[in-house]
Amino acid sequence: MRPGGAAGGAGAKQTISALRVVTLPQIRHIPATGRTPISPSIISGVRPPVNIRGQMTYLLLAILLVAATAHLVRPALAATHQLSVSVTDTRVLVALFPAILSVTLVFGLTFALALILALLVKEMGHVLGYRLAGHDDAQLRLLPLPGGPGISARAPANDAAALFILLMGPGFGLAPMVLAFALGAALQSTAPALADTARSYALAAGAVNFIALLPLWPLPGGRLLQLLMRARFPHLRGLVAAALTAFAIGLSLTLHSGLLFLVGLLTALALVLRPGDMQSTRPRLSRAQARTGFFAYFASIAAYFMGGWWVLQVFPALF
Repeated sequence: MRPGGAAGGAGAKQTISALRVVTLPQIRHIPATGRTPISPSIISGVRPPVNIRGQMTYLLLAILLVAATAHLVRPALAATHQLSVSVTDTRVLVALFPAILSVTLVFGLTFALALILALLVKEMGHVLGYRLAGHDDAQLRLLPLPGGPGISARAPANDAAALFILLMGPGFGLAPMVLAFALGAALQSTAPALADTARSYALAAGAVNFIALLPLWPLPGGRLLQLLMRARFPHLRGLVAAALTAFAIGLSLTLHSGLLFLVGLLTALALVLRPGDMQSTRPRLSRAQARTGFFAYFASIAAYFMGGWWVLQVFPALF
């Protein structure tokens, strides 16, 4: 029997604290540990000697990536229609308070705030995607919950626009995550508290977007996969979605990942209750658009795997 309850929460806090000493280029040096959850004992000793030139180069490249991202989304920010903010009903806020409190108790206040910020950045990416696709009514939802108000009153005109909007969420958040990892490495010696805060955001952004990009319906990654499948193999979409959900549940049993098991169960429930949501009459992707979309999706989930893989091992399942 594995420890749970308070011990599990303490283990999660230790995991976050241990991961804060690891920067993005160092993750590949962590030895394989099989089914053993991440712990400070595994990560201790993996930090190489400080390489000032390497850290400054990494930081400069991260800043350039942020600047390039800001340049690409500038037309959406300079749109004539002012960006509005949608505030969720207060009853929803009350219902979410226990979840926010749980995250704070398990991971700490800094990580909880970083997680909220990462969710807002991801949501802002979708908003900018809508505005770049011509939806001037796009609004920022402070709490993007299923069944709540949509970002735009109009659906995307075609699958190409829908693909772009779905990719803009994680795409917009990639540069801030890389910059946070770079700042965590550069400030470790001179401002360790600020470095820990930066790495907390990087880990939170990696986890949020990695989970979102999993190819499971109705997560954004699953919706992306459905668009790609609709372009080439429209009759296999339901079968592929069910197969991937079953694979995720099976993988969670192998990895003893409680979080992946929960995500698999929820996506299986969505397939049973709302299978019609996968139907669409919009113009499909062309073959060239489908190829481009596939490579963009693969690159995105690979990048966020580097920053978010740890979340699968934080909550070991009791099986």
